[in-house]
Amino acid sequence: MIRTLVVDDDFRVASIHAAYVEKVPGFVVVGQAHSAESLVSRIGPLQPDLVLLDLYLPDHHGLEVLKRLRQPAFAGNDLDVIVITAASDPTSVRSAMQCGAIHYLLKPFGFPALHDKLVAYREMRRQLQVLRQADQSSVDRLYAALSGMPGAAAGKSHSTHTLDAIAELLAHEPGDLSASDVATSLGVSRATAQRYLAQLEASGRVTLTLRYGSTGRPEHRYRYQWSEAAAE
Repeated sequence: MIRTLVVDDDFRVASIHAAYVEKVPGFVVVGQAHSAESLVSRIGPLQPDLVLLDLYLPDHHGLEVLKRLRQPAFAGNDLDVIVITAASDPTSVRSAMQCGAIHYLLKPFGFPALHDKLVAYREMRRQLQVLRQADQSSVDRLYAALSGMPGAAAGKSHSTHTLDAIAELLAHEPGDLSASDVATSLGVSRATAQRYLAQLEASGRVTLTLRYGSTGRPEHRYRYQWSEAAAE
């Protein structure tokens, strides 16, 4: 599970964002903080993998905190940060990028916007966890995944939303599903479900097994593939 710390000066907003995070498979909220000092003091005890960081905090600006998190004292925590803010000025965006924020999400936003960022981040982590030796192709795939474009090389007919919907369905399923099961659940054709399942299997996000029935013909069954690191 990706351990997530939600930081916002508004208690109500922080609770809403935490609820959003908990709705995305593979993520768990380990705490909330409402000031810069509270965030810094909780990094060690909570050991988050990801921080959702508001910039307008009551004691210090979020960009100052982001710079502080990149100092050697926090290097062992291997933190990633998604900035969540109403600050739309280019200087803030550029500074956040220079400090290593992996995403910059502007308020106000709804669950779909945060969901897309989290899914993209989860996919990037999954690819990193199975990567043994980087080449340019694998590096390009990592950056494409982080940008929310895992199917960029699949052509214009590819739908990231359909791909993610199928992945989410399988992630919530304790067993395995067939292409027909997926098609029925999502209201798409079996051929469409089969096409996206094949792509998910090729990318390592799902595993394929064959089940033999009375007809002797094998049925393809698919199961979501959680990495060992994500499952801990």
